[in-house]
Amino acid sequence: MNKLILLGMISLMGLLGCQTNLTDRNSTDRNDLVLLSKSLGSKQCSETNADLLLQRLQQGLEQQQIKVFSAEIGTDQMVHIALCGADDGKIAIFTVKQDSVIKAEKMGYKQKSEN
Repeated sequence: MNKLILLGMISLMGLLGCQTNLTDRNSTDRNDLVLLSKSLGSKQCSETNADLLLQRLQQGLEQQQIKVFSAEIGTDQMVHIALCGADDGKIAIFTVKQDSVIKAEKMGYKQKSEN
């Protein structure tokens, strides 16, 4: 019985440790954040590291004084022909402040809906 209680307490503490709150961590209102996307330009059968491409794009944003709150790799959700050298549809998705959108759009980024 004591082991079960201890296990439950450890699990609860672990879940609480994973909880994030953007307003506390970055003093930014969630409503002020938007998603931006840009193609990674990666190709099928290529040995290019998508994570490295993502990091380069993030560095480019940060060099333009655009604060990135999160970065991830997604897909453009389009059908792509299965052919070596063809686009693989991977995109970079960044969470930034709303007031950075115009500057980012000039860099080739598009505002993305959250779905």
